[in-house]
Amino acid sequence: MAELADAPDLGSGGQPRAGSSPVIRIRRALIIGVLFLLHCIWCCSVRTRWERDLLKKIGVFALGIALVWMITPVLSLASDKDTEKSTETVIDDVYSEDDRLKLIHHETYAYDKTSATIEDGIYKQYMWVIKNYDKEEIEKSSHAYFDEQNRLLYALGYSANILSGKNNYCEENIYQRNNTEHTCRYIYYKSNSAPYRDGYYIAYRYMFEASDFQFDEQDRLLLHLSYRRNVGSDPNGYSEELFFSEGYQAEYDKERLMAEWCYRDYWGTNEVGVWEYRIYQYNKQGDCSLKVVVTEEEILLLHYKYLKESGQAEVYAYQVTEDFEISCEDGSTYYLRPQWGKPALQKVAADGRIEKELFYGKAIDMGQQHYLMPKEVEETLDDHIYTVHPGDCLWNIAKQHYGYGSYYTLLYRMNRGTIGDDNYLLLPGMRLYIPEVGNAQDTKVTD
Repeated sequence: MAELADAPDLGSGGQPRAGSSPVIRIRRALIIGVLFLLHCIWCCSVRTRWERDLLKKIGVFALGIALVWMITPVLSLASDKDTEKSTETVIDDVYSEDDRLKLIHHETYAYDKTSATIEDGIYKQYMWVIKNYDKEEIEKSSHAYFDEQNRLLYALGYSANILSGKNNYCEENIYQRNNTEHTCRYIYYKSNSAPYRDGYYIAYRYMFEASDFQFDEQDRLLLHLSYRRNVGSDPNGYSEELFFSEGYQAEYDKERLMAEWCYRDYWGTNEVGVWEYRIYQYNKQGDCSLKVVVTEEEILLLHYKYLKESGQAEVYAYQVTEDFEISCEDGSTYYLRPQWGKPALQKVAADGRIEKELFYGKAIDMGQQHYLMPKEVEETLDDHIYTVHPGDCLWNIAKQHYGYGSYYTLLYRMNRGTIGDDNYLLLPGMRLYIPEVGNAQDTKVTD
């Protein structure tokens, strides 16, 4: 960056520090000189001796104050230079001498000695899907269902207007979990409620998002793929398909997170978008000592130094400006390339195999599909779905789910396209939609 000639010295907050400019100091000297001259003329004009003595004493006192006012900026400027020099000597880091790296930030902060997690890991933004709710939260909710681990299975989002006796907008969140496979499929519906008897029912569902999550046995996120309607050909969310929106993957070595990356495909083409890749390394105590963040904008290297006794850590942030290599414990090597036209990141195994390669301006293959069809996704769901068995009738199904057999009319209304004109003709294997219903007694609302 070009330097500005005669730039004013800046104080705290980026504001010019008063009195630091040479021009200002010259002005102060002229003002003092003029005032001193006027004082001398005044002294000569008085006739009595005691008046002249008093004016001399006042003049000496004023001159002392004026000299302090004159030299204070000079002392302040010298102090600032000493501070800058001492700050420079604090930067003592193993990477500071590498001319391929540019130091852009250095700070000290407190850290939790007992925590082995990466506090700002990308994975944390997705962990809401396996949140365990406490008893108080569960008691405050209505039209929400939980599994034996207090994780959400279904939640209806609504406002107080849902009890107004009119059609109203609401939202449904569905979590279809498979504890054996450690997976969860999350479905987000934009829905509408309609009045029914003394309450309401969910009359219309519009699938807006479908997301798949894969965890390991310790509930650590390994893979996430999300599909939404508001990407691709229709950003307003009215396309027929659910286009791929974003993905996430992670690699672990026992308890340690070694790498994670995410990819967001804003246009639903699987060809463009933005991505981020992170590399982690650890010291002998198990603390993260190195983090590398690779994006299409820049490559950052963050080096952490831990002061165990004080419970503080220092972090040195560098920008990678030239080709850089990072060796791993397993013998593999990461090659980082900040220049376009080369692979932005390349991981080469100890035997020379290329394990991973990412390019600027190109998509990341996470095994995602280009799009999903909502109807096909719904065929995989069990939430609010009942499969007809031999001998079933709508009256018994309604009594089983609502406690009232007379609700069979609602079931027929919502499933006429599946059942046909004869509501008595139920075939085994039919999948019937059982809409959520509510009233003022079982629906908690807040003003």
